[in-house]
Amino acid sequence: MGLFDKRIIGLELDSKEIRAVEITGSVRQPMITAWGRISLPEGTVKDGRIVNAESLSSYLERLITQNGFKSRDVLLGVANQDVIIRFASFPKVPEDKIRNMVMFQAQEYIPVPLEELQLDYIVAGEKQNEEGHFLNIILVGARQKMLNDFIQALSGARLNVREIDSVTLAIGRAAITSVNESVFAVAGFNHDIANLMIFNKGLLAMARSVPFSQTSAWKNGSEEPESSGDMADILISELRSCMSYYRMQSEDAIEGIYLIGLPNINNIAGKFKDAGYEAKIAQPYKDIPWKNSGLANFNTNDYSAAISLAIRGLEG
Repeated sequence: MGLFDKRIIGLELDSKEIRAVEITGSVRQPMITAWGRISLPEGTVKDGRIVNAESLSSYLERLITQNGFKSRDVLLGVANQDVIIRFASFPKVPEDKIRNMVMFQAQEYIPVPLEELQLDYIVAGEKQNEEGHFLNIILVGARQKMLNDFIQALSGARLNVREIDSVTLAIGRAAITSVNESVFAVAGFNHDIANLMIFNKGLLAMARSVPFSQTSAWKNGSEEPESSGDMADILISELRSCMSYYRMQSEDAIEGIYLIGLPNINNIAGKFKDAGYEAKIAQPYKDIPWKNSGLANFNTNDYSAAISLAIRGLEG
């Protein structure tokens, strides 16, 4: 097989638009071969959940056919309140016994019956104290009905869902590629949801997702918070809360704040500065080459989550 035989699409969406990037190659040598975005009509997606599957299928098909995508294999990113991320600590056991232990004890940390979820986990380091040796586990659950809705909508566009991932985790992986600090905070966002994260030495130490529509700033402000500054206020308030909580749990100082997202990221960075926070705009994947000359105006910052998803798809 040649270097560029493997090809996959990273795809994520919100209530305003779909964003997708096609990548070939390998995790170490990825190449962008197609990209695109398409606006969605109101009532197709709300707060990251499908409202009108038929409409979504139609716009997905249009996006793929109009932008030169060759693959039909998709690694889909989802971001909504049906995705649950929890941090847990379990006694250390041999590697081949971790999954059984996690699945047996996960219900203690997840506020939804496990039979309603697809559940996965990430081992995020170890710790030792007077009580023993423990594994730090990140639990990631997603409601099966929501996942099935997406699978059906993509199938309606003749797309094959190879895997479904959390957009929060995809943004986190993107941030790690471009940040040098050991301990840093990330405010990732799209038109619907804020994803707040704190990393310590390359490991996710805290994560929180907040739909803009569920905040008082959105409800009391305009219907389009990104045009009124409400979005920035929400991000600042939520990130401030996350950092305060983290400082109560850890002695390690947060060395930097990074923004990844759209819309109006430059304006939002300015709002952070006005509030006393020196937030930098992360620049992940800016050095990834592209094969198609038509990508001259491609801005990787607008597609960070989609690129991260596609690169993960190259791992399999």
